[in-house]
Amino acid sequence: MRVFYGWWVLGGLFLMYAVSNGISTFTLPIFYSSFVDEFGWSYREVTQPAAIKFLFAAIYNLSVGFLLDRYSPRPIMAAGALVMVVGLVSFLYMDSLWHFTAIYLLIAFGLSMCGLVPSMLTVSRWFTKYRGRAVGILLMASSLGGAVLPKIIQTPMSEGDWRTAMMILAGIGFFGMFLPVLWPVRGRPEDKDTTPDGLPLEEAQALGTADKQIGIFGGAPLGQVARMPVFYYLLVATGVLWFCITGVTQHHALFLEKDAGYSRSDVIDVVFVFFLCAIIGKFSFGWLSDHVNRLLVMFLAAANLGIGLIILRLVDGESVTMTYAYAVVFGIGFSGTFTMIQLTIAELFAGPTYGRILGVYVAVDTISASAGIFSLGVMRDALGSYYRSFELMIFLVVVALACVWAIKKAADARDVAQPVAAE
Repeated sequence: MRVFYGWWVLGGLFLMYAVSNGISTFTLPIFYSSFVDEFGWSYREVTQPAAIKFLFAAIYNLSVGFLLDRYSPRPIMAAGALVMVVGLVSFLYMDSLWHFTAIYLLIAFGLSMCGLVPSMLTVSRWFTKYRGRAVGILLMASSLGGAVLPKIIQTPMSEGDWRTAMMILAGIGFFGMFLPVLWPVRGRPEDKDTTPDGLPLEEAQALGTADKQIGIFGGAPLGQVARMPVFYYLLVATGVLWFCITGVTQHHALFLEKDAGYSRSDVIDVVFVFFLCAIIGKFSFGWLSDHVNRLLVMFLAAANLGIGLIILRLVDGESVTMTYAYAVVFGIGFSGTFTMIQLTIAELFAGPTYGRILGVYVAVDTISASAGIFSLGVMRDALGSYYRSFELMIFLVVVALACVWAIKKAADARDVAQPVAAE
């Protein structure tokens, strides 16, 4: 039986995303303690370049979204992969905070071209009927990278040799990000003379998948979509959730080692469990979204995230059980929320302008992510503790839950059989 080529495409994107996001977002924070020790930077200073990276990534993603609506993603992704590798190699020559910041800006530029936006757009073109599970599988990749990559560099990091660890990551980056663009990644089903999901043409047309499926509120120009209340409800929800997700994932290694008193090797073990559970969460919520109302699943995922934050607030250096409970619950909640954010945007706004709309959401989300990283660093330096910032994020999750519920009510009231016509 012939395998639908879209699964090969998904496999290539999976490897790219595991390496690109696994390194840039989830593995580099493990180096922060080494940078604090060697360069004497404060908590705010060592996390500030990551915050700036997310801020500039917002600008980059807007431009990439427009490019992807016009051109094939393959050359864009190839260029981004090479830029990221150059950024990783540059860490070996870092000797100042401004240099650290410049490297992060370079990595942000590369990630915008080979990371979430082009991967999500490509998957959305190849899958419609099975989009939930395909997106769930794709987004599992970053968690797999976050679990496996720190383990690969655990020995040199435990010995204090972060430069050797960075060289290993640069080598993995080249083979894992650049080679899949050559094969098997392709931009559209038409490139392989097939249809989304590999369905017969008649069935694909009947399901509205042969060209572009229209979301519940999609099919309209960006200007018209921007006048819809649900557009802003979702902006607020995804923005504050990204504030929490990225704030925690960029700071929890520092919190566990410097505040809770765990060794660097123990922290890597906790992070391994965290991202192992994130893999479970991404697949589980992606699968569930193919069988249950996706906005309800989004609500449940965000609620899970909030419970994980409550557990994190209770973590101290004496409670190993509570620490691993945080790793399990927040790992599942963060990954489920991350998955459902992408699926919800597609569910509401898929259509001819989806690339631009996705670019706007990713831009706002990355700005919020930057604010989360920066705010937690400032609050830690000012208050001497992360606990007040954890309480702030619990409140923000409640705000997000209210917005998601409002979106669900609006979607339930809309006649989904008559989506907005494209102008």
